[in-house]
Amino acid sequence: MSAPAPIPPLHVLRESDAPATEGRAGAPPIRIWRALLWGEWFSHSRLLLASLVAWLLTVWFLPLVAHPVWILAFGVVFAAIVASAFGGADVIQGCEEFAFAMPATRAQRYGARMVAGGGSLLAFSLMDVLALKGNLSDMLLRAFVTSGLPPVQFNQPLFLYGLVMAVPFAVFALGFSLASLASSRTVAFSAWVWGVLAALVVLRGGVQLEELKFDRANGYFAVPLLAAVSVGSLWVGGRRYRAKEAVTGGGPLRMPPGWWLALAGLVAAGIGVALLLAWFASNIARFS
Repeated sequence: MSAPAPIPPLHVLRESDAPATEGRAGAPPIRIWRALLWGEWFSHSRLLLASLVAWLLTVWFLPLVAHPVWILAFGVVFAAIVASAFGGADVIQGCEEFAFAMPATRAQRYGARMVAGGGSLLAFSLMDVLALKGNLSDMLLRAFVTSGLPPVQFNQPLFLYGLVMAVPFAVFALGFSLASLASSRTVAFSAWVWGVLAALVVLRGGVQLEELKFDRANGYFAVPLLAAVSVGSLWVGGRRYRAKEAVTGGGPLRMPPGWWLALAGLVAAGIGVALLLAWFASNIARFS
């Protein structure tokens, strides 16, 4: 009589080992999704509430010292934070091996975090659009004093609103995908750098194509390109996440074996982000 096939270790189990219609414990998918979404809110509620307070302060005071279009920067910063916080939560907390043994499948975990993080970003992006479109800062100040601020006029409002939605979404999608596939806490923590860099590179490339074709930036290439890259990265990340090996244990932050190459890469990425942000700042008038 042949011996039974050995059970593979937990860290090499794949999602295909679970039933296709229900979770591993037989719970209905709707209950699993509800529990996952509630868990994401419970884990990140302080971050989201702190971000809401920061957004209110930004909308209130930023137009007093800078061009209102810089509210776009809040969306990018928020997207960078939630990308690593949601995508790499299990890796950062050192519980991914345990999380993969729970009833929820990997596709459900990935989808719930993508919905929770992306939904939060969508809410803030819509609030950014409403704040820019309705001159919200001046309305808030008028409730207490006569602000004297001139009404904000945008030369290309559709292009600007497209950037408010597309750029943070690209930062989130790229950073979230990389953080979810991270094999160490260091990679999960630094995923936002690569997400910001890649999104700004795509933005710069789209604007350059528009200037070659139309002699001005209008969003006809940049916004669809950012959207396509975002959707593609989330799809690829979801496919790879289903076959990912669990990261065992937390431990302190460690650089990979070729640490000097990784450090040089992060420094180069940081310089690239700084240069692209400087280019965006010098051309901010053309986008608004």
